[in-house]
Amino acid sequence: MKKIYYTAMDTELGKIYLAGSDKGLKKLALHSREWHKFVEKVGKENRAKLVLEEGQLKNILKKLKNYLAGEKVEFKEKLDWEGFTPFQKKVWAQMLKIPYGQTRNYKWLAEKIKIKSPRAVGQACGSNPLPIVVPCHRVIASDGSLGGFGGGLGLKAKLLNLEGK
Repeated sequence: MKKIYYTAMDTELGKIYLAGSDKGLKKLALHSREWHKFVEKVGKENRAKLVLEEGQLKNILKKLKNYLAGEKVEFKEKLDWEGFTPFQKKVWAQMLKIPYGQTRNYKWLAEKIKIKSPRAVGQACGSNPLPIVVPCHRVIASDGSLGGFGGGLGLKAKLLNLEGK
């Protein structure tokens, strides 16, 4: 049976919950209200045995701590996107190319992956299971406003400020 490893860390942004498989990082939640709900959701989504273990996620925990302390961090972890659509994966792969401290808009993302709908790109951004690591916070509206963010616009602004944007 497939295993999903999970853990949590306290940060100045609140609790961050993480889950990963042997294939890579699977989920990062910034705004889950309760630990047991995060664990339950990850278990249902993956139909896997859940293992509470920090060891498998130690490197990403360290990188997240450094990132939140204001250090420039490149997240090069393996990612487990099993269960998501090819379109979502394409959008997220393009988001990984947005450099630290820079932003791009939804239209730019749509053009890069050769589709005509920035709105569809926005929906894929909204379903990103790995915020911060897959930097959806770096994607803004064409008019320069923040656009949307699953963790809330206040958190998006904090992350961009952290990166000096």
